[in-house]
Amino acid sequence: MLRFNQVGERIAASTKAVGPPPASARGAVSVVLLGSRGPLRVLLIERAEREDDPWSGQIAFPGGKRQPGDRTPLDTAKRETKEEVGFSLNRTARLLGGLPARSPANRVEWVVVPYIFALSRTPRLAPGKEVARAFWADLEALPGTLHKTVIRLPFGEMETPAFEVEGMPLWGFSFRVLCDFFDIVGSPGSTARQYGTRAKRPIRSETD
Repeated sequence: MLRFNQVGERIAASTKAVGPPPASARGAVSVVLLGSRGPLRVLLIERAEREDDPWSGQIAFPGGKRQPGDRTPLDTAKRETKEEVGFSLNRTARLLGGLPARSPANRVEWVVVPYIFALSRTPRLAPGKEVARAFWADLEALPGTLHKTVIRLPFGEMETPAFEVEGMPLWGFSFRVLCDFFDIVGSPGSTARQYGTRAKRPIRSETD
């Protein structure tokens, strides 16, 4: 079982080794963990269906694009979390560190920084207009759901690795962030089962 102190130590060491996030970062996401007295859970959102959102309908982390008022990517992560799920990380969370910055496959010109936060008590979730729902998922169960899924895109279908969350695939950028997280802190439980192709409900999206 993963523990906060173990996760915190390994994330802090990795953050120190990687160094500060690039000044060119265009966005940030928050990986918010809960469960100091039991199995760790992670905060996820299902993005609302919107034509102007390239990640419409996907399971993701709270986060988004950096705005002129954001001095740092960390400011972006905190602001977006407040807007999307309704609680302040400044008041309720402890920053453990960051993960390596990544670029979404459908926005390769963007650099997005993932930050890891720890909560000691469950906050009230109040999803914003860009979020269909916000919920907690069992972090330690995710590696055991590893599989290949078929995503329906505007130009056709794509097979991609994913975790399964409440019957939906968690794939693309968010999947890769979680893989980075497990690479650093260790994958809990037994080894993930081998990839297997299973039918999933289609998600409208650009390639990610």
